[in-house]
Amino acid sequence: MKKRILVAATLALIVSLSLTAEGNELIVSAAASLTDVLTELKPEAEKAIGAKLLLNFGGSGALRKQIEQGAPADLFFSAAKEDMDKLEKASLVVSATRRDLLANSIVLVGDKGRAVIADEASLAAALGSAKFLAIGNPDSVPAGRYAVEALKSLGLYASVEKKLVLGGNVREVLQYVESGSSPLGIVFLTDAMTLKAESPAGTIYRFPLSAVKTPVVYPIAVVSSSKVQDKASLLIEFLRGDAARAAFEKAGFVVE
Repeated sequence: MKKRILVAATLALIVSLSLTAEGNELIVSAAASLTDVLTELKPEAEKAIGAKLLLNFGGSGALRKQIEQGAPADLFFSAAKEDMDKLEKASLVVSATRRDLLANSIVLVGDKGRAVIADEASLAAALGSAKFLAIGNPDSVPAGRYAVEALKSLGLYASVEKKLVLGGNVREVLQYVESGSSPLGIVFLTDAMTLKAESPAGTIYRFPLSAVKTPVVYPIAVVSSSKVQDKASLLIEFLRGDAARAAFEKAGFVVE
C-alpha cells in the first residue's frame, strides 16, 4: 500500500513540475536541510543566471528516486555522496559538473530544559531513558543514515533501535522534537540552528566528527535530462561564489 502511495505521489509530482517548468525556468531538487538558505539566495540567484528557480526540497534519497523515475529536474543538490554516486553511475547526472560544495555535522536536539550533554556516558544515559528518538528514515534521509552510523560507532544503536521514530526528512524530525512528539532527535547542525529563540527545543549534544565515518558532504551536479544545462551550470557557479558562501557559512555550513 505504501509503495502504491509513493508511486502515485511521485507521478503527481512529475506531472505537476512538467506543467510548471515552462520556458526560462530551472528546477532544483535539493536536500531539505538546504530549505532556508536556498530560499534566501533564490532572488539573487535568479538575477545571476537569468532564469526563475523552482525549488523542490525533500530527503536526498527520495529526490534521487524521483529523478530515477523520470521526474523533471535540472540540478540535484544532495546531502550525501551516496545518492549522487548512484545517479552518476546510472549516467543521470553530468559528471563533469559535479562538485562537493558543502559539509555539515549532526547534533542531538531536545527540550531546552535538559542539561547539555558533555560526554558519551551522559549521552548513553539520555538516550537510554528517552521513550523515543526521532531520526530521518535512513532509506531516504542522509541525516538518518549519519545518525545510525554515529550511534553504531558509539555502541549505542542497539539501545535505541526499537524506539526510533522515523521522519520523511530532517525538518520533519525537528518538528517531532519541537512539538513534543519525541523527546530527542538527531538532525543536521544547520537545521538545529534554524530553531527560533522561543522554540522549546535546542541543541543538547554535538556528535564528534569521528563518530561519523562517512563525510557529511553535499555534492551538486547538473541532471543529464535537463534542457537548460547551461543555466544549471551557471547556478552551480553562483552557489560557489562569494555571496552564496557568506549565506552558507551564516547558516552553519562549512564551504568546501
